[in-house]
Amino acid sequence: MVDLAKQAFSTNNFELAADVYERTIRENGPSAELYFGLADSFARSGHFERAFESYGSAFRLTNSVRPGALKHLVTALVDSVKQDSVVEDAMMNKNCIFTCVLCKGLLNEPVTIPCGHTYCRKCLEREQSKPCKKCGTVNHINVSSIKTNVLLKQKIEVWFPSQCRALQLKSEGNVYFERRDFERAITLYNEAISLAPNDHLLLSNRSHAYVALDKNEEALRDGELVIKLRPDWPKGYFRKGCALYGLGRYGDAVVVLLQCLAMDSTINMAKTYLSKALHKIFSPLPSNDPKAEVLSGQLSPARLQQLIMSNFSSAFLQPDMAMDTIKTLKNIITETVTTATSFAVSNQEHMPLFEKCDTHESIPSPPDSSSGSGEQGAESCFYSSSAPNSRRGSPVLELRRSRSQSPRGQGQKRTRNYSGASPTSPLQYSPFKLHKQDSRLPIDAVEISPELLNKEDFECSLCYRLLYEPVTTPCGHAFCRHCLDRCLDHQTLCPLCKSSLVEYLAERRQTITENIAGIVETYFGEELALRKKIHEDEMEELSRMVTDQHEIPVFVCTLAFPGIPCPLHIFEPRYRLMVRQCMESGTRQFGMCTGNGDAEGDFSEYGCMLEIRDVQFFADGRSLVDTIGGKRFKVTSRGHRDGYNTAKVEFLTDQTVSDEEQPRIGALQTEVYGLVRSWLDNLAGMQREQIYRHLGQLPALEQDFQNNTNGSAWLWWTLSVLPLDTRIQMTMLAMRSYEERLNGIKRILMYMRRQR
Repeated sequence: MVDLAKQAFSTNNFELAADVYERTIRENGPSAELYFGLADSFARSGHFERAFESYGSAFRLTNSVRPGALKHLVTALVDSVKQDSVVEDAMMNKNCIFTCVLCKGLLNEPVTIPCGHTYCRKCLEREQSKPCKKCGTVNHINVSSIKTNVLLKQKIEVWFPSQCRALQLKSEGNVYFERRDFERAITLYNEAISLAPNDHLLLSNRSHAYVALDKNEEALRDGELVIKLRPDWPKGYFRKGCALYGLGRYGDAVVVLLQCLAMDSTINMAKTYLSKALHKIFSPLPSNDPKAEVLSGQLSPARLQQLIMSNFSSAFLQPDMAMDTIKTLKNIITETVTTATSFAVSNQEHMPLFEKCDTHESIPSPPDSSSGSGEQGAESCFYSSSAPNSRRGSPVLELRRSRSQSPRGQGQKRTRNYSGASPTSPLQYSPFKLHKQDSRLPIDAVEISPELLNKEDFECSLCYRLLYEPVTTPCGHAFCRHCLDRCLDHQTLCPLCKSSLVEYLAERRQTITENIAGIVETYFGEELALRKKIHEDEMEELSRMVTDQHEIPVFVCTLAFPGIPCPLHIFEPRYRLMVRQCMESGTRQFGMCTGNGDAEGDFSEYGCMLEIRDVQFFADGRSLVDTIGGKRFKVTSRGHRDGYNTAKVEFLTDQTVSDEEQPRIGALQTEVYGLVRSWLDNLAGMQREQIYRHLGQLPALEQDFQNNTNGSAWLWWTLSVLPLDTRIQMTMLAMRSYEERLNGIKRILMYMRRQR
């Protein structure tokens, strides 16, 4: 029977497994193994109340249970509450220019990945094998091979000197933490927090250090401050959960850790602590344990339900009201995630990371680790930690109270009085002034002192104009996308540092660097509008180049014919630029002429337009361009643009055939088509197959040849495969009479027949 239950459990048939385990217990008597199997089955099927009861029975039957035995309960609880996809979706829609989406802190050693999004280097090193959190793109990269984004790093250091100094102190503190010198680490974290009082990462690190020193009250206070600052950061809940666990408040720890895992179900350490906290709840304490008297009656599965209700039920909930524990927990987790996602997309209702607030709202100076002198200061700004029998400390309850007092009746609204920036800070006035003007602006946009805003810092070093559609190379330099593409037509080296960009060119990344584009749009909006207009005018001029009496780009190479494929190998820089401009302008067309001499602008008087169907790029910038012939033209004047030839042209069309002439020309067409068929049939098999492989089969005879202003496709196909001198082909191309071209092809074929 046990084997049947295990088999049902392994196939996710948890209801059947629970039935089998219950029957086995009734028939064979209770055992710890059977109760654990029953509890796991109940948990995975969503019957948590019965699972708690069964786990309690299992723990009473054995004293050798390890936290890992609760892995199925942890998995079931996390699966029942997780909403990390909702948080990730909100994160993807969040526009940040100074903060890292992963750690929610100021960008430290910013690194721009191929998809155009920027993260802290250390954050990216931890996440480099995972998809981008902003766009979901999988970037197979080696972070060590990508240099720091030079422009972003420079601007962050100039605009946020205090925060950057705090980041340096945090790094130094992390070194001491790794050496297990926690007291020294806390001292450095304290100094950093005095410079950046609203940096949740510093508070998180200090909380971690306090836990390592078993100073869990201080760790809990920091954990709650982190959550208040960044309710959308799961790690803040993890820090609070660790502190609650250290204080022996395992029920509270379970709830907070589930809040963490609801927003990010991949945090394995949170699952580990959740297992340990649940293990403590289910394990009966020995009578000689000093905590036994204090925690008596608080660590049973039944007490877990009361803890959840006391921490997360409504402020007006009556004790005798019957509520489903897990339903309540799900509702609160949903509310937690809603708060986080609302925070992620809000532009106004959050504690600013890049601003020094006044005494009322800024985080109080940390107390000395040896005393509790700072406790009261923390209480003046934040509520104390939650307790099983006290609703005052519940962060979710406090959120509900705030909402009920909000004039608008929805959303958590905080009132702040800003005191202006410190002398070392570039920030002036309220950072939310920008947000109120345009809600599309980045969430972390702040008002920068005008003397620090220099447009020249954001000029492209290639065109000396404001960066437009900025891209960042692997070596960390930023350029206009169009400027860099044009530069790479000539060489595969970075224009500034001469690093190889072969890989960048091969991948054809060309993704806009979101952070730099956001800064330019936020702080140089008027200049960007002018820069955009200039670019659009240039593109419009390019798009007009294929209309009558306007200049068209000209590729001087070979002779092309209407409707006939013409594959091209593009390797010269000027023609690489020409093809890219044709693609970007949307015309996807250029003219093809043959050369008449050695002079640069000496090309044939007649030519044919080519339409780009596809472009295949090589790693070194070369490309294979698949084109097909279009309209014929006559050159009226010649010119140059960006290094390649241009021409003003007059497009050619065939003369209209009268109704009286159509029968005669139709008969002539049928005769010539037969001659072409006969010539093809008499070719050697290999020669004929080569023609078919390159140009396809001979097109079908078109009875209504008047439909095509350039004449029948089969005639141009024939002209392109016949072994003729280029001058003869050019004469045929220039003819505007369909009958004359037919007679010309007929004479050629008759001559070739006589020669055989």
